[in-house]
Amino acid sequence: MGSAGEWESKSAEARSLAAPVGPLGLPRPAYDGRSVANLLPTIVRALGREFSGGPPLAPPLTAELDPFRGRRAEGPVVVVQVDGFGWHPFLEWAHSGSSLHAADWAGRARPITTVFPTTTVSALTSISSGVPPGRHGLVGPLQYLPRLGIVADVLRMSRSDRPGAEELVGPGWSPSDVSGVPSVFRRGVHGAVLTRRQFDGTGFNRVLYDGAEFVGYSSASDMAHLLDELLRRPNPPSLILAYWDELDTVNHLRGLNRGLFEFEAQRLAHLVAHVAGRADSATGRNTQVFVTADHGQVAVDPARQIRVDLIPEISDEMARPLAGDRRAGYFTARWGRLEALHAALDRKLPSGSRVIAMSEAVSAGLYGPPPHHPELVERLGDLLALVPVPSGLLTPRLRVESRSPEFLGAHSGLEPEELVVPLISGRLAEFRRPEPSAGAPAQL
Repeated sequence: MGSAGEWESKSAEARSLAAPVGPLGLPRPAYDGRSVANLLPTIVRALGREFSGGPPLAPPLTAELDPFRGRRAEGPVVVVQVDGFGWHPFLEWAHSGSSLHAADWAGRARPITTVFPTTTVSALTSISSGVPPGRHGLVGPLQYLPRLGIVADVLRMSRSDRPGAEELVGPGWSPSDVSGVPSVFRRGVHGAVLTRRQFDGTGFNRVLYDGAEFVGYSSASDMAHLLDELLRRPNPPSLILAYWDELDTVNHLRGLNRGLFEFEAQRLAHLVAHVAGRADSATGRNTQVFVTADHGQVAVDPARQIRVDLIPEISDEMARPLAGDRRAGYFTARWGRLEALHAALDRKLPSGSRVIAMSEAVSAGLYGPPPHHPELVERLGDLLALVPVPSGLLTPRLRVESRSPEFLGAHSGLEPEELVVPLISGRLAEFRRPEPSAGAPAQL
């Protein structure tokens, strides 16, 4: 990945991005040019698009992270979004010397932050819309929707306390019912999204990619094949967003296992190299590739997950069910009981927890700068609770697959392992399988 000095420089960048700032003494996503919310504004500019009217985009990436250097893109742009691909395990893989891919990807990588909360719903929406969560309004997988008067499960577009899926998506439903900012595709970017076949037509997928061509894959090889086909078209999409979810799934279920991470990283690198190896010289030279992530993960202990509904001192003071996510909970107090709820959380949550007035969290920039979604204050509630590793917050839910206390990995908080992710960039041709140096053994 380069010299020891380069290694230390990138490590120092990552530490700086995760350093506490401001009056809250908490890390804050680098919305001013070093976050995933800044990626699409950079690409939109490179594609020569200008959006008139509507919410403003976030600033583009800082100059040193922008491979276009302010110039127009020469061909398609591909963004590979890897769920759960945190910076810290990525650098361990890169430093391990386990493969030529690892060293090559590390040389192309710089640390950036995701958004807050560090969770898929908020981060993927920020990527596809080019704005921070406070502006688009998707502030967690569980969130209060004032128009409906319910806490909704945004991934499934259902009530949070019901097992059904897509029950909120009726004939008159629109992505604008949930998100305050349309996708860049709906705003005029010619593009395609490459993701799991089963996501086709789902409410959340429509929020993310409304206006794009949907291309559904069934396996890793199918994803590589379909990406290759998209790039071979006579008029390929200007922007292709590809989403890979398996690393996040295995981290949730098996915990933070270095061997599993390296296996998944190597598989992903091989997938991209396969597409690069099949591209003709013009496509390989003119296609710009980014690989990034929605968040990293931290280890959680099943025995230290907290069911707030089973703590009467807390639940009796709540006006509605817990929202947010496992490591960053949103609490709304009954009328006149805010101080009592705050005191109960201070007493009953684990030592090291932070309970913060939501107005202070917004003012501190955790959700990004204004203008904000008009419902942001109502959606967030009164108090933000951040719990220490390895604790988490749970609600009684029938959606067992994502909220069961048996999870061994989680995210949505502000630990460096959750917040900092890689941004890997290069021309498609540069992602071809690296050649071993003279005398070095060939690697698979």
